[in-house]
Order: sequence, then structure tokens, then C-alpha cells
Amino acid sequence: MTQIGTYTHGGDVERVAREAGIPVERLLDFSANVNPMGLPARAAERLAREARDPRIVSHYPNPEASELRCLLSRQLDVPGECIAIGAGADSLIHAAVRALRPRRCLVLMPAFSEYERACRTYGCEVITLPLAAEAGDLIVLNNPHNPTGACATRAEMLDRLDDARAKGCSVLADEAFIDYAPHAAITSEAATRSGVVAIRSLTKFFGCPGLRVGYAVAAPETTRSLTAQLPPWPVTTLALNALAEALRDEGYARETIERNRQARTCLSAALTRLGVHVFPSAANFLFLRLSDGFPALPIRDQLIREHAIVVRECDSFAGIERGRYLRVAVRQESENARLIEALASVFGGSSCQQHRP
Repeated sequence: MTQIGTYTHGGDVERVAREAGIPVERLLDFSANVNPMGLPARAAERLAREARDPRIVSHYPNPEASELRCLLSRQLDVPGECIAIGAGADSLIHAAVRALRPRRCLVLMPAFSEYERACRTYGCEVITLPLAAEAGDLIVLNNPHNPTGACATRAEMLDRLDDARAKGCSVLADEAFIDYAPHAAITSEAATRSGVVAIRSLTKFFGCPGLRVGYAVAAPETTRSLTAQLPPWPVTTLALNALAEALRDEGYARETIERNRQARTCLSAALTRLGVHVFPSAANFLFLRLSDGFPALPIRDQLIREHAIVVRECDSFAGIERGRYLRVAVRQESENARLIEALASVFGGSSCQQHRP
């Protein structure tokens, strides 16, 4: 039997399908935290229409990304010069590290692996908690936290920013999933605070990670430094225009937040009934601690081979006990029910209850 590998990121369903010998179209992906509603209808229509227009694809993208930038400027109430647009949040993380040029970076673990990868790529030493915050000149704050889904309040985040800046540290605030907890966002504050960069993803919330669009907000001088680290045309015209259209759909955003809240509550309750420890989450995913006797990697592999369901095993997140944790996206009700049914089968019914942590 072909061994299914381990992965640094979720969402690599083509590789999973190849290694497991399963047609990719059969796989149900809970490993990537993507809005199951997909692109808003008007955005999808504009994308399809413009993809057929030779005038659109025969010209270079607008280097200023003017339409999207103006929309973000109005919604965030920050000057357009404080916004940098790139090909997804990960590209902006790398650009921010190059722009801020830290010598040592403090990362709270467990954490998204790209923080450490970006820092080490550019010669920055990475330090992880429980060391004191003074140990670094760049501190990474992730809210809601990935992989746990925990969410600090806006006041708590501002206190952390102030504390870090008082110690002379720059701050990289990763708010890739903050659209699910907009009351906690500090994105706009980054425009008025020197040494602070807030990074947001657009394509996770709007269900189109294949389009690769994210943005960063910082004070003008930091934004200029960050933009200088990006290619001249970092995002395609089709992607820029589709996401501009998506941002205009306020009803879609409200519906997404409410649907996710309801589905997350139901999924969490169902997982708990199976004997899984579910961490509280404000995002569109849940962090799970498995009971003794149910190692994460074999559980993941069994879900793939027997049920064509892909979940994220979390051994690539440094700072947590290996082999004990899974992360699952919150999807549509029928898909979540399929996950629960599959896990019940894998756990063997009541056997998981006997080992509940």
C-alpha cells in the first residue's frame, strides 16, 4: 500500500489523491480552511465574463490595483497608500519580513509554518515562547490563532501591540481569518502605528484560494518598503477584479459569518459527543485533541483511504505534542455530517468514549 505523506500545509488534494490512489474529484477536503460557499455569484460572473474578454487578458494588470485598493481603503477607513496588495497572505508575510529586516523574531507556538520559513529564509533567527517577548525585535501575533481558532479581543490585541512597540519590537499581525470575527480586527490601527504590519487574506473568506489575493496594512513608509519587496504585477487582473466584486457583496459576508457560526457550533457538539476534545474557535476551523489510543496520522490516513475525506494532521505545527491533534475545516452541514459519520466509523463507535481526555 502506498504511504500517504505528511504535509506542511492543508489543501494539497492532488498530491493526496495521487499517493492514496483515489480520484481527486472524490476527495472531500477538510484540511484547508476555505469558505464552502465559494465565490459570491456576482464575483464569479465577472470572473467568467472577463476571462472571455481578450482585452482584459492581453494587457498587464493595473500595478496600483486601483479598484480593489479604493474599496479596501473605504471599508477600512485607511489611506490607500497604507495598503499593499499581494498574491495571498503568505507572499505578504515574506515581503513584510524583508521590509522590516528583523534580526530575531518571536513566534508564539503552535504557529503557521510560513512565519518561521520566511524568517529563516532571510537570515532572521526564530525564537519561540515561553521565552520573554524582549527576546525578539519582531513579534508575530496571529488572530484568530491558527491552528487552534482562539481569538483575542480587539482590546487585548491593541494592548499587545502597545506592549511590543514600547519594547522597541516590530509586530506582524496575521489576521488571515479575522473576517469571521470582525469585531476583533486591528487592521486599520496598523496604518497609524509605525512598525506594525497587519496582513489579511481575501481568498479564504471568499472561497477562492486559487486566485491568490491578500493585502497588508501599515504606515505609509512601511507600506512602501513592503511594496518594494513584491513583484511589479503581483496579482492578475482577473483575480483583482473578482475580489473587488466580492468585497462589494456585504450580504455574502453576513451570510457567511452566520452560516459558519451555526455549522461550527453543530460540528463542535457532534465531535464532542464522539469523545474528541474540541478547542473553542472563532474561525472556520476546529482544533481537535484525540483520545489516547487514536494517533492522528493513522486516523488521517484511514479517513482518506476508507472515506475519501482529508483532514489536517498537525505534526507540522511546532510546539504541540506530536500525533495527538487534527484540524478540520467547517464546511456545509451535509459535508460536516459525512465527516462525523466517517469518524464514528474510524473510532469504532463507543470505543473513543472510553479514552476521552
